[in-house]
Order: sequence, then C-alpha cells, then structure tokens
Amino acid sequence: MTLPGSIVLVGVSLAVAMVLQILRRWTTVVAWMGALSAGALGTLVLLAPLDEPWQIRNVVIELGAPFIALGRVLVIEPVDRLPLAFLFLTTAGLFLVAWRLLPHSNFFPIGLVAVTLLGSALMVQQVVYAALLVAMASILTVFPLHESGGSAKGGVLYMAYAALALPGLMITQLLLDQFVLFPNDRGLLTTSAVLLSFSFAVLFGAVPFQSWLSAVATDGSPPVVTFIFTVNMGTVWFMLLAYLESYVWLGQQTAFGSLLTTLGLVMMVAGGILAASQQRLGRLVGYATLVDNGAMLLSLGAERVEGLAIAALLLIARPLALSLMTLGLQGLKAIGKGDDSWEAVRGAAWRVPWRVLAFVVGGVALAGFPISLGFTARWGLYRVLASQELLFALLSLAGSGGVMLGLIGSIRALLSRKPRLRWQRKRDEDGLRPVVEDPVVLVVVVVLVIAIVMLGLLPQGASRVALEMAEWHTFFR
Repeated sequence: MTLPGSIVLVGVSLAVAMVLQILRRWTTVVAWMGALSAGALGTLVLLAPLDEPWQIRNVVIELGAPFIALGRVLVIEPVDRLPLAFLFLTTAGLFLVAWRLLPHSNFFPIGLVAVTLLGSALMVQQVVYAALLVAMASILTVFPLHESGGSAKGGVLYMAYAALALPGLMITQLLLDQFVLFPNDRGLLTTSAVLLSFSFAVLFGAVPFQSWLSAVATDGSPPVVTFIFTVNMGTVWFMLLAYLESYVWLGQQTAFGSLLTTLGLVMMVAGGILAASQQRLGRLVGYATLVDNGAMLLSLGAERVEGLAIAALLLIARPLALSLMTLGLQGLKAIGKGDDSWEAVRGAAWRVPWRVLAFVVGGVALAGFPISLGFTARWGLYRVLASQELLFALLSLAGSGGVMLGLIGSIRALLSRKPRLRWQRKRDEDGLRPVVEDPVVLVVVVVLVIAIVMLGLLPQGASRVALEMAEWHTFFR
C-alpha cells in the first residue's frame, strides 16, 4: 500500500486532533501530545526526502507524491517544505506556551485541525481552494479565541473580514483564467489586480480594515492571538506568494510593485501613528502587528529576492515576539481585572514584574529595535528602501518608531505608582503585594527572552532559512 505524503500529513493531524478532543480534561497530556505531534510532522516535512519512498511494515510512504481527488491535487513540493515546517513547528511551540495558560481548552484540538487546513492550503495546487481552506481555518480558530472570557468582538470582526476577503479571491481566480483566454482584454487584468489587492489588504488588516487586529489582540487568549497573527497570517502571506508565482504576468504587466509599496507604507505610517497615540495595551499589540505586516508588504514591493528574504525573516521573528508580548498582556489584564488601559495597569511593574518584562521585551522585538531578530530584518528593509528611495526608508522607520513611542508610554504607566492618601495606604497594602506567578509561566518567559536575545545577536541561521525560503520563488527574476 502506497500513501502520498500529503495524505499522511493530513490524516495523522486529524487523527491526533480527535484524540486530543477526547482527552481534553487532562491539559498536560493534551498540550504535550499536541506539541509533540505537530513538532514531529514539521520535522518530518523539513528533513525527510521528497523523492525517496520509505516503508513502515506494509505501507510505503512517498512524501513528494501527489494525491488527486476530483481533479484537486494535493502535493508537498520543495517550495512548500519550509513554510509547512514553519506552520507546524510554530503550532507546537504555541501548544507548550498554552499548556499552563489555557486549561481544558479547545485550542489544542482545534489548533491542530486549523494548522492541517492551513497546511493543505499550501499543498493544494489550485490557489482558489487555498483561499477557501484559509477562510475555513480562520473561522475555526475563533472558537478558542474567547475561552478565557471577555468580549467576543475580536472574533466576530475576524470572521467577518475573513468572509469579506473570500469572494474577491475567488472572483480574481475566474478573471485570471479568463485573461489567459483573452490576453488582449486589459480590463480583466486591472480588475484582477484591484480585487487581489483588496482581498489581501483585508486579510492583513491594512488601513482601513485594521480594527480586527486590535480587537483580536485585546479580547483574545494570548496563545490563540499569536496563532492567528503568525500561523494564520503566515499562510495568507504564502498564499499571496503562490498567486504571484502562478500568475507571473500579473506582477509584470501591472504596477503591482508600486501598489504593494504604497500599501505597505500606509500600513506602517498609520500603524505607527495609532500605536504612538494608544493608551490600551491590547490595541498596541494589534497596531504593532499592523506595522509588521506593512513591513512585509513593503519588502515584497521592492521586487527583489532580498526583499522576499527580509519578509520571510520578519515572519520567522514574529512568533517569539508576539508570544512574549501577549503573555505579558494576559498578566497585566489580570491585574486590571480585564481592563488593559494605562490607568488600570498603572504601577503593575511592582506586582507582576515578569509579565511587564515579557510585554516590554516582546514589544521591542515586534517593533524591530535592538536586540532582536526583528531589528536585523528591519535594518535590511531600511537599506533596501534607501537604495531605491530614501523617503520610503525614513517613513518606514517612523512607523517602527511610533510603536516604540507607544511602548515607552506604556512603560511609564507600568512603572508609576498611583497617588494614594494616607488613609488609603493600609487598605491598599494587600492589593500592592507582588503576585505569585506560576513557575512554569516564568520559565516560558525566561526561555522566550533568551531566544529573542540570542537570535538578535546571532541571526545568521535564521537569515539563511529566510533566504532559502525566498530563493524558491522566481517571479521577480
């Protein structure tokens, strides 16, 4: 019996997800089983040869063999290996982060099903079905987003915008197929470019669709927020590259590079302004992600392999920064009893110092400042932009600076103590004592901080992986 690798990947993921749902009462077992299975699948895709079959008893597995059903082709190609490994390994790491944060949560089985759908979106040959699979995964990840309580506004907005982007992508596919038959009809090409840009602008949270980013970051559970902003959004990024790879002439015959550059600059500048003026920590996380998304699109708009490598490096750096920042946000929201405004968390640094450290270090990394892997990527972006247009480099730097200004304002609030009258001091004494943290959470914070600093000091390995990701795409050559 011979099995294609794509079916093995999907089948094992879904089977483990069913087991995780049954065992959901035992959080430790579920978290580690999910992490080990996702990590093993990611390692398998990354290291196992695609062109050599390997046998387990009577079953022969061909990792690179296609699976065809009803005209739909599912196959692991060389270009998909690193993206698939990124999705599954990031999911494995987030399961470990969620181990002590989300007891008895649906995130573990649903997260495994969602990453399976997203992985299938990369493996499917027809990009229109990739868009459908991404939309399905987006809706699915909303369910564990609000398990810890609070407003469901973020999840509702995310579902609405994911559904809004889907028709544009499907209509784009039809128009592009029509253009192949009628290459003289430039209207089809122009409409395709506009619809494609609109759909991906919605999925990336570009202005004026950025509200779902801040709402998800404010209302959601930290590991699920990070999952959406890295795994889900990473798949959207790879899907954009797949469109450009499948329809090379789309980028060549339209001003697609200029469109991406403009969109990226608007996202970075607007996100920087919103972040600098923000007095709520959750929204700051959302707007920092908006700036990071803008940096990725700006890198792609440079229309160079170096730009693609910079965007890939930004994506690799994001899970660590966001995991740390959202981990800090969760503890600070607990201090504010669900409120993440500056006034509610004022002086929190004296009660939850480790959570404040997590929020600050994660914020600096996400803003692209030293010492972090994000700084390496942003510095490369500024150099590429400066070689083309110095004003663009300055504007993008200003966007990153806006995130830092918002972070500095938050640090001031976290460090300052609330003024209290004498008669209030004894009453508030118990409320000002340091909070006893879960030792496992503290270990996670320390490990993430060390990982961010080490990658910032030694970015060569991550840079090589990012460059390899970029070199598989040929549409700029």
